[in-house]
Amino acid sequence: MHHEYQAPNSLSGEYAHPAETLILGVGTIIGPLCLATHITSVYIWIGIRLLQVVECHSGYDFPWSPRKFIPFWGGAEFHDFHHETFTGNYASTFTIWDHVFGTDVKYRDRKVARLKAAEKEGKVASKQA
Repeated sequence: MHHEYQAPNSLSGEYAHPAETLILGVGTIIGPLCLATHITSVYIWIGIRLLQVVECHSGYDFPWSPRKFIPFWGGAEFHDFHHETFTGNYASTFTIWDHVFGTDVKYRDRKVARLKAAEKEGKVASKQA
């Protein structure tokens, strides 16, 4: 259900089949429930995760996006490729796993191709200049 959207929006991030919601929900909540010393910690964690889902599916690369400050954070640009092609870029936060398993190769290849095309058109300053 979640992947009915090729151009996701913030609400589609939470739109999923009940089985997918259960599986992802258990993965999101089991750690805080086992390790948190107060229910407020669990609520804060859930809030952070919801903000992450909204940001990742927003389609916007905001200046305050965590990907600008956290090297392994995928953000909207990274995860949009996943919705566009439905292959690769499965992670929205720990993108290192996409790199380790090679599921981000098509995304990286496309970024290089677009950068070369922009340099050829003179839209991006060359690294040699």
